Amino acid sequence: MARIFSGTLLALLVLLSAPALAGKAQVPEQQGYVSDYAAIVDEKTELALALILKTLEDKYGSKVVILTIESTAPLEIDDYSAAVFAQWGLGQDDLLFLVALRDGRIRLDPGKRLNRALTDEKLRQILERDIMPSFQEGEFSQGILRGTIALTSAIKEIKKQQAQTRVILWIGLGLLIAATAAVLLFWPR
Repeated sequence: MARIFSGTLLALLVLLSAPALAGKAQVPEQQGYVSDYAAIVDEKTELALALILKTLEDKYGSKVVILTIESTAPLEIDDYSAAVFAQWGLGQDDLLFLVALRDGRIRLDPGKRLNRALTDEKLRQILERDIMPSFQEGEFSQGILRGTIALTSAIKEIKKQQAQTRVILWIGLGLLIAATAAVLLFWPR
């Protein structure tokens, strides 16, 4: 079961009180790494984010995409996030950074493989330390940038640890094969 984390924005955001209506999610079209439908990311920050996220994907094979919208209504943010994940073709090594501005919600939604190491606690720390302070000051671009830097750093560490584990496993397998071959070749018959 994938762990999915959602947080509540504080301060300047107003929660919607309208009841959820039945219906299908209206998932907007993906516009690259940053799909800013709530218009809260300035142009300079969006360019920096795109560069950071392209580098992450090219070097480590994990994609982080950012979606800002006004609201996830009629769906709850969990269901909306799942719909975006599916419709945008995000995979097990990818992460969706979703901001629903009017709903006062943020969701950091890692794919299944990333979720093993990028725990709810780690996501909560990133939200509280890197995203929320800027959001509380109304500095959404900075909160998204800082959160993205923290997320990409965490993903890079996970990927490096996975690569080291694979190297160790291959070395172990090579030694096992060499030992087996030596026994077969040199064992007296």
